[in-house]
Amino acid sequence: MKVCDGIYAYIWNGVFENNCNMFYFSEPLNMLFDPGLVRHMDLRFEAMKKDGINPDDIKYVVNTHSHPDHFEGSYLFADKGIPVGMHKEDLDFINEFGPSFSQMLGMQMPPVKISDILAEGKWKVGDIELEIFHTPGHSPGSISVYWPEKKALVCGDLIFEASVGRVDFPGGDGGILKKSIERMEMLDIEIILPGHMNFIQGKGKVIRNFEIIRSYFSFI
Repeated sequence: MKVCDGIYAYIWNGVFENNCNMFYFSEPLNMLFDPGLVRHMDLRFEAMKKDGINPDDIKYVVNTHSHPDHFEGSYLFADKGIPVGMHKEDLDFINEFGPSFSQMLGMQMPPVKISDILAEGKWKVGDIELEIFHTPGHSPGSISVYWPEKKALVCGDLIFEASVGRVDFPGGDGGILKKSIERMEMLDIEIILPGHMNFIQGKGKVIRNFEIIRSYFSFI
């Protein structure tokens, strides 16, 4: 569904299977965030087509982190030569713990080739400037991507609607998650695009969500 001009959200509403939300920054970026589980990609491509988006136009895939429910589908794009990006610390995590972590989740390690190492800083894509933030806590190399023009933040499993990302997986750290959340709260955000549950739209709702999240800080 269309969130605003240039941004589309594909929210996972499945009850019996965990999968992530997928987001798309359309022309001229043609950038896909967190494809999710590969077995659901056909359904997601159909949803994109209903929004008037041709999946063949996707030029870049960004993984907010290395958990299989977010990046497994990336190999469909990597096999076509489409660049797939991830932070170095989560790529290191995959190389060291990926197979055992996937097995813990009852899955096989996705055969994804990460072609681009993403790092914190300004990210100029054509004429559009994005910003990458390293926001660990849920995983060592989690990132959030901010589009200043739209005041929109893709944040993976950092924060959700009235909740925060879990920190009990390997590489998780509650204290680090808290610091990452506090950094993102300083941004001028009107749209939060999280890895699970609904997106949050509207300055007042975003501020209120951060206020609610602060109540979790004593538990993480």
